[in-house]
Amino acid sequence: MVNLAPDDHAPFVGRSAFAHKGGIHVSAVQKNPLTYEHIKPENIGNERRIVISEMAGLSNVLSKAKTFGIELKKEDAACREILTRIKELEHEGYQFEAAEASFELLMRQALGQTKSFFELQGFQVHCDRLYGEGMPYSNALATIKVTVNGEDRLEVAEGNGPVSALDSALRKALVNFYPEIAQFHLTDYKVRILDGGAGTSANTRVLIESSNGHERWTTVGVSPNILEASYQAVVEGIEYGLLLKSTMKKPVKSMS
Repeated sequence: MVNLAPDDHAPFVGRSAFAHKGGIHVSAVQKNPLTYEHIKPENIGNERRIVISEMAGLSNVLSKAKTFGIELKKEDAACREILTRIKELEHEGYQFEAAEASFELLMRQALGQTKSFFELQGFQVHCDRLYGEGMPYSNALATIKVTVNGEDRLEVAEGNGPVSALDSALRKALVNFYPEIAQFHLTDYKVRILDGGAGTSANTRVLIESSNGHERWTTVGVSPNILEASYQAVVEGIEYGLLLKSTMKKPVKSMS
């Protein structure tokens, strides 16, 4: 109400107070919540959260699938495939604990429940540092080419930075095919250097929070190229927003 983010780590009322990450914790709490929770989170207006990370087990995957409205059983081969993929990507630097929308897309892709909204043919980003009267300022220009429903689209857009320009160009290329994209916008952008010892060639993790004016969701991208990592996160943000629109499903809550 006052536009201040609550403390996720606050006792009892924080979002992390009843969060469970390790596979054995999740398995136990599903059998008997009292093994790890001394009160019911609902009694104080909170809720239990199952977190996806490199420590996740099959119990985590099954629990999140239920949250997403996906029917999945422990015996399904897709369970092991999803769990293996999680651990591979987390080892590369992805973080699904903070980007549950990306995890849902990963899960639905493994189950063949997603469609390809468009195919990237390539993009270029050009940045200028301009000097004139007053303070110097930066300007970015992005060109992107995508294929949508067999039709090639080439668009150009400007922005106050390379990610802003790239995001704008992609939206221009897609909005005629998916008008709901006009309601999507970025609400947060976070960059994390994963291996600082590598200097400017270090792997970069980008977390992007998107919104359609009613819901918010967070996606992740990882690459040594910050623009590539940003593009991954932007694309998944758009794909998840389109998934929300097509299924009218409840959104995955943002960690931000």
